[in-house]
Amino acid sequence: MSEAGSLRPWFEAYVDAFNRDDFEGFGAYYAKDVVFQGQAAQLVGREEVLAFYRFVKSKIDETLELLSFVGSRDLGRIAVEMRTLLVAREDWLDMPTGAMRAGDRRESVNFILYDIVDDRFTRVRSARFSSPGAGRPA
Repeated sequence: MSEAGSLRPWFEAYVDAFNRDDFEGFGAYYAKDVVFQGQAAQLVGREEVLAFYRFVKSKIDETLELLSFVGSRDLGRIAVEMRTLLVAREDWLDMPTGAMRAGDRRESVNFILYDIVDDRFTRVRSARFSSPGAGRPA
């Protein structure tokens, strides 16, 4: 992340690694003591975030689509609008954001703020903006 113009491509590489379930790749973006505040979990630490996603991605396919991006190297912050698509691989009746059955699809649009220090996310905060098509069968 050495040049000003490289912030968005740097972040897009994170999204790509996440969508490919490349835990080592996207995990490298998290600081060791990252604070993660999402809809489904409040977590502290890279290992806790990765354990959470390993569990989640064992039950559902989760795909992110970057809709809008604003980033400031000087402020150490990225703000995005992200579409998230979840497709249940199996029944997950006690899913933190609501039960899903195998084949169910859930789509939402979220605003996510990333605080960055030394090319690592130190804090991630997410809020749901909308949930079009929640619970639609695949």
